[in-house]
Amino acid sequence: MDRLNELEAESIYILREAYCKLGKLGMLWSIGKDSTVMLWLAQKAFFGHVPFPFIHVDTLRKIPAMIEYRDRVAEELGIKLIVH
Repeated sequence: MDRLNELEAESIYILREAYCKLGKLGMLWSIGKDSTVMLWLAQKAFFGHVPFPFIHVDTLRKIPAMIEYRDRVAEELGIKLIVH
């Protein structure tokens, strides 16, 4: 197993353990590359169904295309999205 696969496996393990032990989770999603990777990892960790919501703090300063992307991805992936 190469280093990248090890990091992915460790990240998935942490997500599953946190959900198992804490239950009520939420994950911030800025629509940026780092938080989008976290979205991808959460999906992989829970076999396509993320059991907790993603939270986007909308500053009203995003490019409209980013908001369209956010809404489209949330709908396509079936994730619960909280926008505040």
